[in-house]
Amino acid sequence: MTPEHGGRLELAVREYEIPRGAWIDLSTGISPLSWPVPTVPGRVWQRLPEEDGVLESAAAAYYSCEITALLPVPGSQYALQYAPSLLPVGRVAMPQRGYTEHRLAWAVAGHRVVEYTDWTTLQALVRAGEVDHVLLINPNNPSAEQVSRERLELLHQRLRSAGGFLVVDEAFADVRSEVSLAPLCPAPGLIVYRSLGKFFGLAGIRLGFLLAEAPLRQKLEAQMPPWSVSHPARWIGEAALSDRRWQLDQRARLVQASQAWLDLLQDAIPDLEFKATALFATGAGDWNYCDRLYRALARRAVLTRSFENIAGRGMLRFGLPPRARWQETACSIHEAVRECGCAIV
Repeated sequence: MTPEHGGRLELAVREYEIPRGAWIDLSTGISPLSWPVPTVPGRVWQRLPEEDGVLESAAAAYYSCEITALLPVPGSQYALQYAPSLLPVGRVAMPQRGYTEHRLAWAVAGHRVVEYTDWTTLQALVRAGEVDHVLLINPNNPSAEQVSRERLELLHQRLRSAGGFLVVDEAFADVRSEVSLAPLCPAPGLIVYRSLGKFFGLAGIRLGFLLAEAPLRQKLEAQMPPWSVSHPARWIGEAALSDRRWQLDQRARLVQASQAWLDLLQDAIPDLEFKATALFATGAGDWNYCDRLYRALARRAVLTRSFENIAGRGMLRFGLPPRARWQETACSIHEAVRECGCAIV
């Protein structure tokens, strides 16, 4: 199985024969407002990275966790790909809709995936002892569903008492820090993945963190090749994580922009039911309608992310457009909706 991802712009350029510069890429959920990277000093380019603890200290302060919980990795993708192999093989509860790399990683590690559709279903699985571990994406990508820290703490305690693990992907949690379990780390039976790609808009530096208790962190670190996290990534990451003024401004900008974006989408596409995070909005509805709308938007050089047909239902995820192209994007959406007509339910 090869999971699909957002951001495959070159593929869309070839398929729809539209020049790259004409596209508005809404397919990833990466902030269009990136942390302004300053000039990287020459010494950073000229020397191999050293683990001086500066990046880890900045990350511990930002995530409100113990520094001993942190392992920098080349993107949270690295952590989620290899961490399942460090856990006792068993049954893992996983959202029916979620970032598909999780499913692949757990299956490759020998675990049996047990799907859940919502929080109530997940609770029932855990209470009945039908799963050993839980993988939860908070906020969920793509459904935008969120679970409170209080609920997750209770879930973690129940799993831990039975010898299992709660694994939480918090790639989109920066704006909603109150839901994060990072401050509990390094707690036994808990793993948290964090990323600088989404909120900071720095996906290209490939920097993330595994937050876990020492034995797990040390096992993963021992498997990593030397210099897995580049010196420029460490330098940029430390600076971005330490820039509190920019972080406060970014949260305010994203909260305002995401609400305006959600309002626009709900008004423009009444046939889809929308939920949103600060970085993307996802519309759910009839799969055939979602597929038609995805293609109609692509013909207008607007790239969204379409998700698989499950029981006749589909999803379209819309990341935030650059502010300078909002009007253009809105016009394209309205045109595509008129072309598609009403959903057939």
